[in-house]
Amino acid sequence: MPFLASWRLWALLAALLAAIGAFAYVRHLQAENGRQRAALAAATQQAANNAEAVRQVDHYEHTQTIIRERASDAVQAVQAAPDASAPLPEGLRAAWASGIASVRGNGSSGLPDGPADVPR
Repeated sequence: MPFLASWRLWALLAALLAAIGAFAYVRHLQAENGRQRAALAAATQQAANNAEAVRQVDHYEHTQTIIRERASDAVQAVQAAPDASAPLPEGLRAAWASGIASVRGNGSSGLPDGPADVPR
């Protein structure tokens, strides 16, 4: 077995194994790089989604605040409004009274008769 004793053969075999090992290591690093890039893309997309969600929540909160403020203003306006038992201002009451009196005084509205099923 003289070929097993040759140091050149052993050196060639070691170089070949080193080349295969280096190639395998480079392929491993490339695959890891691809996985890391995919994870980066997913994380970037998730960050963009989270930022959009935050913007939407802020918009919702802002809208809800405006609605609550306007509703509160409307409630206060309704509560401050006079009710049915409050007296009318004198000018308005006089104008309504004269309008009703003029309608009652005519006895007829001056409009032509409508269909028979419409009460007069």
